[in-house]
Amino acid sequence: MRIIECSVMAKTGNPEESQDGTIVTDDFAAVVDGATDKSSRTFDGISGGRFAMTVVTEAISRLPAEADCAQAVSALTIALAHALPDRLRPTERPGAVTVIYSDARREVWKIGDVGFWYAGLPHQQGQKPVDAVASAMRAAVVRAELISGTTVEELTAHDVGREAIMPLLRRQTLFANNPAAGNLAYPVLDGRAVPQELVTSTSVPPDITELVLASDGYPEILPTLQESEKRVREMMAADPLCIGTLRGTKGLTPAGVGFDDRSYLRLEI
Repeated sequence: MRIIECSVMAKTGNPEESQDGTIVTDDFAAVVDGATDKSSRTFDGISGGRFAMTVVTEAISRLPAEADCAQAVSALTIALAHALPDRLRPTERPGAVTVIYSDARREVWKIGDVGFWYAGLPHQQGQKPVDAVASAMRAAVVRAELISGTTVEELTAHDVGREAIMPLLRRQTLFANNPAAGNLAYPVLDGRAVPQELVTSTSVPPDITELVLASDGYPEILPTLQESEKRVREMMAADPLCIGTLRGTKGLTPAGVGFDDRSYLRLEI
């Protein structure tokens, strides 16, 4: 593997606050996206999302070259379980999602709402179903505020839509790694077992020589970083409250850098 392009951008503008990370070893490449904290609890003095991202990234660096998808998920889960305090409530449990490329197996393993692209695949990333529900509710609340006269600037500074959906965002931890939640179930690395049916493994065709891994800070994964950045910036300019084409569970930060941390890793394979 060879890195062609790699970028990690924090939504706050401060790299030390980013909950995204990338790693490339001799055998694996990955983008890791720490889940946005909703409990205000910290771990070793840092946010839960950044803590989980750091633990998972370090665990990927220790994976044996021959590891398959199930073995990798198990190893990352165990690493995070060992790093976390005992008896955490689901709402306090930090988590991360990741997309990993195994060079030995020429497979992409996707655990959660992160994405990848190679020639022939769609560019657009999707949302997990529970986020689509929350995003629709947030958009409705924000639109009501706009109609009532609240300005875009006021809503950027005080996201009442996110406040409205916060109870769901906290409760949705009950759907994490839980097939009993039906189509609302989603996978996350949080120290608890991840059901293999919630993880996807994709074989990369032998004629593909370039692969992009990206976090969901890029709603569309395009062939180059420049193209992906141009597109997301166009989308943010057109939809700064993230209630239209960028409909999501949060809007742009007051710093205006983005609605989420974003990572892009382009590889020659």
